[in-house]
Amino acid sequence: MGGGQEQVWEAPAEPDASSVAGKAGKPQKYIFLGATAIIFKIFGWVVLGGGILGSVGMAVLAAQGVMPGLVDLLDRGMAILGAGDLAGAGLAVMVFAGIVGSVVCGLGFLAFAELCSAVIAIDDNTREGE
Repeated sequence: MGGGQEQVWEAPAEPDASSVAGKAGKPQKYIFLGATAIIFKIFGWVVLGGGILGSVGMAVLAAQGVMPGLVDLLDRGMAILGAGDLAGAGLAVMVFAGIVGSVVCGLGFLAFAELCSAVIAIDDNTREGE
Protein backbone atom coordinates (compact mmCIF):
# COMPACT_ATOMS: atom_id res chain seq x y z
CA MET A 1 0.00 0.00 0.00
CA GLY A 2 2.47 2.51 -1.20
CA GLY A 3 2.72 6.06 -0.05
CA GLY A 4 1.49 5.48 3.50
CA GLN A 5 -2.14 5.92 2.57
CA GLU A 6 -4.73 3.61 4.06
CA GLN A 7 -7.92 2.72 2.28
CA VAL A 8 -10.96 3.66 4.29
CA TRP A 9 -14.14 1.65 3.94
CA GLU A 10 -17.27 3.69 3.70
CA ALA A 11 -20.76 2.29 4.24
CA PRO A 12 -23.06 2.66 1.24
CA ALA A 13 -25.66 5.37 1.50
CA GLU A 14 -29.00 4.28 2.85
CA PRO A 15 -31.70 4.19 0.21
CA ASP A 16 -34.62 6.52 0.56
CA ALA A 17 -38.16 5.27 1.14
CA SER A 18 -39.33 5.65 -2.48
CA SER A 19 -36.63 3.36 -3.90
CA VAL A 20 -37.27 0.74 -1.23
CA ALA A 21 -41.00 0.73 -1.98
CA GLY A 22 -40.34 0.41 -5.72
CA LYS A 23 -38.04 -2.58 -5.27
CA ALA A 24 -40.32 -4.39 -2.87
CA GLY A 25 -42.89 -5.01 -5.60
CA LYS A 26 -46.51 -5.74 -4.98
CA PRO A 27 -47.55 -7.13 -1.63
CA GLN A 28 -48.20 -10.83 -1.44
CA LYS A 29 -51.97 -10.73 -1.27
CA TYR A 30 -54.25 -13.57 -2.35
CA ILE A 31 -51.54 -16.23 -2.17
CA PHE A 32 -54.14 -18.91 -1.46
CA LEU A 33 -56.26 -17.76 -4.39
CA GLY A 34 -53.29 -18.07 -6.76
CA ALA A 35 -52.50 -21.55 -5.46
CA THR A 36 -56.15 -22.52 -5.84
CA ALA A 37 -56.10 -21.36 -9.46
CA ILE A 38 -53.06 -23.51 -10.21
CA ILE A 39 -54.54 -26.57 -8.49
CA PHE A 40 -57.86 -26.23 -10.32
CA LYS A 41 -56.08 -25.81 -13.66
CA ILE A 42 -54.23 -29.06 -13.03
CA PHE A 43 -57.43 -30.85 -11.95
CA GLY A 44 -59.29 -29.47 -14.94
CA TRP A 45 -56.80 -30.77 -17.49
CA VAL A 46 -56.50 -34.14 -15.73
CA VAL A 47 -60.28 -34.59 -15.64
CA LEU A 48 -60.67 -33.41 -19.22
CA GLY A 49 -57.95 -35.61 -20.70
CA GLY A 50 -58.39 -38.56 -18.37
CA GLY A 51 -62.15 -38.68 -18.77
CA ILE A 52 -62.03 -38.65 -22.55
CA LEU A 53 -59.22 -41.21 -22.74
CA GLY A 54 -60.87 -43.36 -20.08
CA SER A 55 -64.21 -43.36 -21.89
CA VAL A 56 -62.66 -44.27 -25.22
CA GLY A 57 -60.48 -46.91 -23.55
CA MET A 58 -63.50 -48.40 -21.81
CA ALA A 59 -65.32 -48.60 -25.15
CA VAL A 60 -62.37 -50.32 -26.79
CA LEU A 61 -62.07 -52.86 -23.97
CA ALA A 62 -65.81 -53.53 -23.96
CA ALA A 63 -65.85 -53.96 -27.75
CA GLN A 64 -63.07 -56.53 -27.50
CA GLY A 65 -65.11 -58.55 -25.03
CA VAL A 66 -62.91 -57.94 -22.01
CA MET A 67 -65.86 -56.76 -19.88
CA PRO A 68 -68.86 -58.93 -20.77
CA GLY A 69 -70.59 -58.26 -17.45
CA LEU A 70 -70.54 -54.51 -18.01
CA VAL A 71 -71.88 -54.82 -21.55
CA ASP A 72 -74.71 -57.10 -20.35
CA LEU A 73 -75.58 -54.67 -17.58
CA LEU A 74 -75.65 -51.76 -20.02
CA ASP A 75 -77.82 -53.70 -22.47
CA ARG A 76 -80.29 -54.59 -19.70
CA GLY A 77 -80.42 -50.95 -18.67
CA MET A 78 -81.16 -49.90 -22.22
CA ALA A 79 -83.89 -52.56 -22.43
CA ILE A 80 -85.53 -51.04 -19.37
CA LEU A 81 -85.44 -47.64 -21.09
CA GLY A 82 -87.05 -49.12 -24.21
CA ALA A 83 -83.99 -49.18 -26.46
CA GLY A 84 -83.17 -52.87 -26.00
CA ASP A 85 -83.41 -53.59 -29.73
CA LEU A 86 -80.35 -51.49 -30.47
CA ALA A 87 -77.27 -53.67 -30.21
CA GLY A 88 -74.52 -51.93 -28.24
CA ALA A 89 -76.65 -48.90 -27.44
CA GLY A 90 -75.71 -49.11 -23.76
CA LEU A 91 -72.02 -48.98 -24.61
CA ALA A 92 -72.51 -45.99 -26.89
CA VAL A 93 -74.50 -44.16 -24.23
CA MET A 94 -71.83 -44.90 -21.63
CA VAL A 95 -69.03 -43.58 -23.86
CA PHE A 96 -71.01 -40.50 -24.84
CA ALA A 97 -71.97 -39.77 -21.22
CA GLY A 98 -68.37 -40.27 -20.09
CA ILE A 99 -67.01 -37.87 -22.67
CA VAL A 100 -69.69 -35.23 -22.09
CA GLY A 101 -69.36 -35.54 -18.31
CA SER A 102 -65.59 -35.20 -18.35
CA VAL A 103 -65.77 -32.21 -20.69
CA VAL A 104 -68.34 -30.46 -18.49
CA CYS A 105 -66.45 -31.14 -15.25
CA GLY A 106 -63.04 -30.37 -16.73
CA LEU A 107 -64.20 -27.09 -18.24
CA GLY A 108 -65.88 -26.24 -14.94
CA PHE A 109 -62.57 -26.68 -13.10
CA LEU A 110 -60.75 -24.63 -15.73
CA ALA A 111 -63.39 -21.89 -15.61
CA PHE A 112 -63.09 -21.64 -11.82
CA ALA A 113 -59.29 -21.43 -12.13
CA GLU A 114 -59.64 -18.60 -14.65
CA LEU A 115 -62.09 -16.84 -12.33
CA CYS A 116 -59.53 -16.98 -9.52
CA SER A 117 -56.84 -15.62 -11.85
CA ALA A 118 -59.20 -12.85 -12.99
CA VAL A 119 -59.85 -11.76 -9.40
CA ILE A 120 -56.10 -11.48 -8.81
CA ALA A 121 -55.60 -9.57 -12.09
CA ILE A 122 -58.43 -7.16 -11.27
CA ASP A 123 -56.92 -6.47 -7.87
CA ASP A 124 -53.48 -5.90 -9.42
CA ASN A 125 -54.90 -3.52 -12.03
CA THR A 126 -56.83 -1.47 -9.47
CA ARG A 127 -53.74 -1.13 -7.28
CA GLU A 128 -51.66 0.31 -10.12
CA GLY A 129 -53.91 3.37 -10.17
CA GLU A 130 -53.28 4.15 -6.51
